[in-house]
Amino acid sequence: MTLRQTILAAAVSAAVATPALAVELDKPKAYGYLSAGALKIESNDAEAQAFELEIGLQGKAVIEDGLNLHYALEVDLAPAANDADHRSPGGESELHVKEAKFWLPTKYGIFVAAPRGTSGHWVELYGPINHYEYNEPHAELNPDGIFAQPDRTSGTFAYHTPKFMNTKLVAAAITLYNDNGQDADGRSVRIVYDDGRLGMGIGTTMLMQEQLPPFATDDYLISVASAQYRIGGLSLGAVWERNDDSPYPFAPEGKADFDAYGVSASYVADSGMGIALGYKEKDHDFDAADENVYTLKVEQRITPRVKVWAETGQYDVLPSNYAVGFNLTF
Repeated sequence: MTLRQTILAAAVSAAVATPALAVELDKPKAYGYLSAGALKIESNDAEAQAFELEIGLQGKAVIEDGLNLHYALEVDLAPAANDADHRSPGGESELHVKEAKFWLPTKYGIFVAAPRGTSGHWVELYGPINHYEYNEPHAELNPDGIFAQPDRTSGTFAYHTPKFMNTKLVAAAITLYNDNGQDADGRSVRIVYDDGRLGMGIGTTMLMQEQLPPFATDDYLISVASAQYRIGGLSLGAVWERNDDSPYPFAPEGKADFDAYGVSASYVADSGMGIALGYKEKDHDFDAADENVYTLKVEQRITPRVKVWAETGQYDVLPSNYAVGFNLTF
């Protein structure tokens, strides 16, 4: 029996064994995160840029007292807005679904089903160094080729244990393709501790060879460890990522290893003035794939929902960038 068949059978059995429940839908809440400004990448013209245009709905279905099924549906319009003037007139083909997920908190833990969603692995283990606007190291905004862990996932089933002494365990199975003979194309597990001031975590992600590029000759393992310390407006973070058997087309066996490191410090004063400084480095088996970058951001919060900022990322290999912009949340 496949993983999907097992999950379906369990769901049907639960439905048959459970008395009919009157499900009440709460009115969903609309929310948004809008970020835009000007961007200059070395060797390119300066241009107006939408960095993130995210609009979503979040709500819950009340199944019974104390048992609620939560959901979030969110789209990212930035790629469509940025591409509408040349590659894809009108931008229709560039609409991205960022979140389509459901989660059920219970006294036994949290159960998650996400056809599409932000990777919890990414948020909790790489979040300690993500203090930036344009130079966030994720593929769909600004790929920097340093960290390998994707910031978004598809077809994910996850389970979060209840917290014990500020610590939880999370396990997830990721289904990316239907015809490669693997029920779970990726598997991840992480342990996270966070007491509000000190945060630490370790985790692994295993990607099966069947869903990797054709030249890959082995499963691909990504391991990560991170730490964060927060006091007042100061936040310090560090991340180390180890990549074993990463697909690499120029290696004789189609794979190579590399390490990636990142550190960042951010301080936001009571006045709303802030600064962030960071460094990231990739140390690859093949020197041609090495990279490093220094990042700097200054910001000023105008209101609780509006801030302005200026930022630069100074790369060793990729073109460096300069950006200014504003963020609006609702």
